[in-house]
Amino acid sequence: MTNVDLEALPIGEDAPEVVNVVVEVPVASRNKYEYEPEMGAVMLDRVLPGNVRYPADYGFIPSTISTDDSPTDIFVAAYDPVFPGCVIRARILGVLDTLTSEGSEPNIFAVPHDDARFDDMSTLDDMPEQLLNDVENFFVTYMQLEGNEEAEVRSWYGLEETYEIIREGSRAWQEDRAFQREA
Repeated sequence: MTNVDLEALPIGEDAPEVVNVVVEVPVASRNKYEYEPEMGAVMLDRVLPGNVRYPADYGFIPSTISTDDSPTDIFVAAYDPVFPGCVIRARILGVLDTLTSEGSEPNIFAVPHDDARFDDMSTLDDMPEQLLNDVENFFVTYMQLEGNEEAEVRSWYGLEETYEIIREGSRAWQEDRAFQREA
């Protein structure tokens, strides 16, 4: 059996507008799964405290590196959960900037590109305000329950800012890969 490096999958031919997403945690789950590159598997990391549940599918954009030196985090709105390790194509709508004790971290927000129920959604303004509020509340509650009392939501940003974050993440990944090849 060959291990596939999920972090090294292509970002997607239509990036930054439409990207590939490796889902780690399905919508409505309390289980926090994380991809472990050393194992080549998505593993259960922990169960979230309290009754906190993911408000959307959650994962990462492959072939990117974010401000925390891991792949760029992304939420994908979902009616039905997918499974950990599933790769989906997602259309970018915006980004939620959060602040933790480790610093600022962008959390991209998207919708499934191949789901007709989301065809009329192209910006954050098209999303139900309650879903965006649920995402904000999830972050603050989840981080505070895990002991990060400094956690706060800073702001939502639109497409241009989000595209630039994805471009920067892709450049950082490419530079990191080039450095590793030279080493």
